[in-house]
Amino acid sequence: TGFSVRGGSSDQNLIILDEATVHNASHLLGFFSVFNNDAVKDVTLYKGDIPAAYGGRLSSLLDVRMRDGNMKKHGFMGSVGTVSSKLTIEGPILKDKTTYLISGRRTYADLFLPFAKDKDVRDNQLFFYDLNLKVSHVINENNRLYLSGYAGRDTFKNKFALMGFGNQTGSLRWNHLFSKKIFFNLSAIYSRYNYVLG
Repeated sequence: TGFSVRGGSSDQNLIILDEATVHNASHLLGFFSVFNNDAVKDVTLYKGDIPAAYGGRLSSLLDVRMRDGNMKKHGFMGSVGTVSSKLTIEGPILKDKTTYLISGRRTYADLFLPFAKDKDVRDNQLFFYDLNLKVSHVINENNRLYLSGYAGRDTFKNKFALMGFGNQTGSLRWNHLFSKKIFFNLSAIYSRYNYVLG
């Protein structure tokens, strides 16, 4: 359900996706990660010397970056599992200039619950879904724009309670290269965590 760095608790780690904070990094009470590996380009873990721009947590920084879409051709990949399935679509909007990436997952154990013999089991709900989106645009050799977003939701319902929670993040970034030694990055970040208990 989390990870510990130098004895710190899991809530002392800052986890970001394309610079936006991810408040709860697991699905189904820790059985799945919120990060779809088909949409992830790279992951950097800072166990010390955390960059000043990402202060506020004691133990570590986990910096996750999403993939850009394919600039040359459209394509897709996916998988079907016993618990969940996923699909990723990517390609150029403008060849060699603008790309898109859409990646989604969903569990479907809840689709089989209505077939259970026990009525209490039939009335339960237990599933999660998430969606990653990214659009990248090359303005020129010194300027690039990136728009990325994530939305995920967990739902658990039985005759005693309803519990739902999820993350939403969004990032708009402009990268400008002044020279080989000077780089500028301007970001607008949105991050939200919501939950329902009933």
